[in-house]
Amino acid sequence: MTIAPLPFIDDALTRSPWTRTHTLPSDARLAALEPAHALPVSDVTKRYLTRAYPHGVYRHQAIAARHAAEFHNFVVATGTASGKTLCFHVAALEQLVTTPDARVIVLYPQKALGVEQEERWRAMLSAAGVPASVGRIDGQVPLAERERLLSRCRVLILTPDVMHAWLLANLAKKAIAKFVRDTRLIITDEVHTFTGVFGSNVAYLFRRFEHAQKLMTRKRLQVVCASATIADPKGHLKLLFDRDFDVIGPEQDGSEKHPVTLHLLTPSGGAKDLLSNTAALLASLARAGLKFLCFSDSRKQTENLASIAARAVHDDDDDDEADAHLQKAWLDRLRVLPFRSGYELRDRSEIQDRLTRGDLDGVIATSALELGLDIPHLDVVVLVGVPTSSTSFQQRVGRVGRRQPGHVLILDTGSASDRALFAEPSGILRRPPASSALYLENANIACIHALCLARPGGEHDAVLHALGRADSEDFDTNVSWPDGFSDLVHKERAGTLPPALQNFKTQGGEHPNVAFPLRDVETSFKVELHHAHQPTPLGTLSYSQVMREAYPGAVYLYATRAYRVTKVSPIARTVHVRPEKRYTTKPACLPTLAYPNFDADAVHHAEARALLSAVDCNVMISEHIVGFSERRGANEFTSSYPLDASRTGIYYHHPRFSRNFFTTGVVLHAPSLQGDAPRGRIAELLLEAFGLVVPFESRDIGVTTDKLRVERPGLSKGDAVIVVYDQTYGSLRLSSKLLHAGVLEETLARAVHLARYALEDADAAERAAWQRTLDVLADLAGHARMAATPTRWTETPRSVEGSRVRVITPDSVGLCVLHGNREFQVQHVYFSPRGGLQYKGRLATDHAWDTHVTVVPVEGVQPIPGLSRLGWYDEDLGDVTEDA
Repeated sequence: MTIAPLPFIDDALTRSPWTRTHTLPSDARLAALEPAHALPVSDVTKRYLTRAYPHGVYRHQAIAARHAAEFHNFVVATGTASGKTLCFHVAALEQLVTTPDARVIVLYPQKALGVEQEERWRAMLSAAGVPASVGRIDGQVPLAERERLLSRCRVLILTPDVMHAWLLANLAKKAIAKFVRDTRLIITDEVHTFTGVFGSNVAYLFRRFEHAQKLMTRKRLQVVCASATIADPKGHLKLLFDRDFDVIGPEQDGSEKHPVTLHLLTPSGGAKDLLSNTAALLASLARAGLKFLCFSDSRKQTENLASIAARAVHDDDDDDEADAHLQKAWLDRLRVLPFRSGYELRDRSEIQDRLTRGDLDGVIATSALELGLDIPHLDVVVLVGVPTSSTSFQQRVGRVGRRQPGHVLILDTGSASDRALFAEPSGILRRPPASSALYLENANIACIHALCLARPGGEHDAVLHALGRADSEDFDTNVSWPDGFSDLVHKERAGTLPPALQNFKTQGGEHPNVAFPLRDVETSFKVELHHAHQPTPLGTLSYSQVMREAYPGAVYLYATRAYRVTKVSPIARTVHVRPEKRYTTKPACLPTLAYPNFDADAVHHAEARALLSAVDCNVMISEHIVGFSERRGANEFTSSYPLDASRTGIYYHHPRFSRNFFTTGVVLHAPSLQGDAPRGRIAELLLEAFGLVVPFESRDIGVTTDKLRVERPGLSKGDAVIVVYDQTYGSLRLSSKLLHAGVLEETLARAVHLARYALEDADAAERAAWQRTLDVLADLAGHARMAATPTRWTETPRSVEGSRVRVITPDSVGLCVLHGNREFQVQHVYFSPRGGLQYKGRLATDHAWDTHVTVVPVEGVQPIPGLSRLGWYDEDLGDVTEDA
């Protein structure tokens, strides 16, 4: 197949509501080869390479072969389609032919990559004359079949999820223990995706695997990785694996590179909204016979686009939902499909299979399809907006141009950053690579892995059992764990986990490996279609995704189908849905509330730059949905909580649907933010600019405006502030990068730049507001350029002082961490000889207080900064004294 010539692209654009404003060609690159016979590898590997690559191997592949021959840990961080798989093959061959009992684990972050690569592994070993079997275990492989695969395979393909939920959860079984003991090499693809919550969990997963292996053997384990270009790969891999790596970077890439042409498109005059514009373009591409892959950064936007584009391509206005539960039949009918995280395995596999077969006109995807899945039948990539990092941008662009020249269409979404970029198109190629975001000190993440590893009957005890040793032995380890983890392990084994973490122990039960997925801190919500007699699973959602997509009464989109949310249970972690027509809903949210904690032990860093104060501290975030707006064709109406069941058919009798969580954030305060300053616009531009300076996933960091509820020198109660915060429960300390050297001033300078472009494009009605926004940002930027002076506040009272203990006073409220961070109204504080200091009170259910009384330990209720009234409980007198 040949690439679609430019006239076909031009014809599709002519029929769409888009205008091309710029064209950016990329340079081609000739291959740099080295002869295979000169490489210092084993005879078996050398014969294979000489026969399979008679003209030589790429320069970076030759460097990888030299590292493999020395059994070094190395990472290949070259471009997309540069032949990184051969580097894996050489490393595996060196281990397999030199160590007869060696086993190799190959980890791919997505099942589809493993499926695609399995046959390539078999073909390579056959061509090399190495009699080693290859196996693959994922969620579709029956449990009874898995141990048989382990016993006969020397190369095993897994996802990190299967390693976590099955392999390490069954170490007591001899076949599994033997396989782990004999593993000499772990190959890990796409390690740049191991970031954020997923990466932090995987970092613990690798250490748990190494702990189990070191209990059984002292043989050396080699780790080989591949990655897209990221900032500081050495530092990222050190955190991820706790070992040093040789880095083979882009400057050593010897692969041939085909040119890819970038077309920058803006909406034509009088065009409709972004969704309609984009769907019309995709339909034009499909009608022109072009296969496309479209990237969107929003799950909901992905679903909406796919639904609109599919109807445009099929001219299908049939709204009959009678067979909505027949999901596979629906997927078989469509020629344009969405793809995102959270799909059921059956649906993910169906979409991926049709994509690789070329049996689709197009796929609209989130970053889930940035990875190295080979898509041979692809003409065009469409980007809805420009990713903030060059890592993500290059991964998306790299889907085309693998075998021949390619085309990429970049759409102006109308955001401030897109407007600025389209004014200076060459800036697309200058965006910084993604930064590593691993925070292994997150107490919630650490607790999950302590439960998997050290609970009675957990992984540590299972290995001892497999070795015939008593599981009552003291916990010993040769692994270097993150700070505080070993102490957490000992507390778990002693049954003394802090009350704040007891909720995780309850959620994990006897099977924490299964209860806690690697891609979230909390257990996921399961979406279920209750149709006829058998519930049908429709994916999983994080708590934050429920707040955006699946709150009570929402229309939830799944693979272009619409479903109405009838019930959400935060305790059971379930979302019930029923089939619905193609309506759309948008949550009606109260402003996100931020409660910064300015106590000395909760402040990580505080500084003043002229009149601008910045405090990096612990924060409690409170989100509330009070209803939703719904669009049905041209009509739109609003439903407020409690829901009117006669109108919606949904019973929800609470005034709010809420989520509270503890994290960290950076609080910004300045005189220019007070009064009538347009703080909402300023906050949005600040967050957008921050992502351009330090690229991050949009789901990881949020921003809000609020008022201070406490006093500190220079910070008056009632003053307005902007809070940039981590959206991960427990925090990954991403927002703290705002106060790293040079970042705050660069971020505010970028925000000023974005505001100027917005002002130039604003109509007469908006110009005054944008001018005010620009003026305030310019003021903040001026202060940010001043020298920073550290701020130190007077120490706040300790939690224990002599015979007195810090408590929330009666008739005040806190958050009960033992009951899903629900509000807790304290009625009484008392001492129990068996349970220690206790609160007696009532839990909130979406702001309606339970009628029954609940007793919880004092440590299980956290004060809400600036809202909870605090005092002291005198252990001698048994009474509570409130602070002045």
